[in-house]
Amino acid sequence: MVTAVLLLCGTVQLQAQVSSAKFCKTFADYTAGHWTAVSSLGVNSCELKFTDNEFKFRTDNKEATKHLKKEALVVQYGGHLYVNCRNLDCDEFSLDCANYAQAYRYGGKGLLLVAYRIDGGALLASLAGDIVGVAAPGVVGAVSSAASSVIWYGSKDLRGFRCYLLENSNDDGEAKIKGLNDEFMEKLLADNAALLKQYKAANKKSDRLSASHILPILRDKGLIKE
Repeated sequence: MVTAVLLLCGTVQLQAQVSSAKFCKTFADYTAGHWTAVSSLGVNSCELKFTDNEFKFRTDNKEATKHLKKEALVVQYGGHLYVNCRNLDCDEFSLDCANYAQAYRYGGKGLLLVAYRIDGGALLASLAGDIVGVAAPGVVGAVSSAASSVIWYGSKDLRGFRCYLLENSNDDGEAKIKGLNDEFMEKLLADNAALLKQYKAANKKSDRLSASHILPILRDKGLIKE
């Protein structure tokens, strides 16, 4: 269920039991549902840390931590999905991120990421919850009790964020990432006049392509799944 986006200020540490954490090394493994338990790496604790606009996994085993940093592509942790951006390239720009960003199940077997662009580059920004201002009954404005130093924001605060789709691009199951642009959105919404009108209602291109504008539309289209 889509609920709310969390933007973390400073460094926030979120913990979940290592027994529920699991990962996929490739996109093909993810689409096939081939997960490996993080505990199989010989760890007793696993921690998710947010800092500098990206997520990092830390365990009590140095080699396991290195494995999650360099070898894993998708990690499921605390009920959410995180994608390792270390080796991802986008045709439109470079993903200037060496760690993880939260992702959402998109459509059939795709993953939706959200990135924040700074000075022509892109830093993957935090999505520690779900989509705010879209379907979040009882969640308004101020401070969340989910964790200290975690603040709930309205979707208007995602205006500088962009949406990116990670999906299968060939028969080998390799993944390709692309930014959601006008051409993509207009084709996607061609069968829904109301949502297409809602998308085009934003006159400025930067407003149309912002996550705050696109995320509610993808939700209403039924494409985003938690």
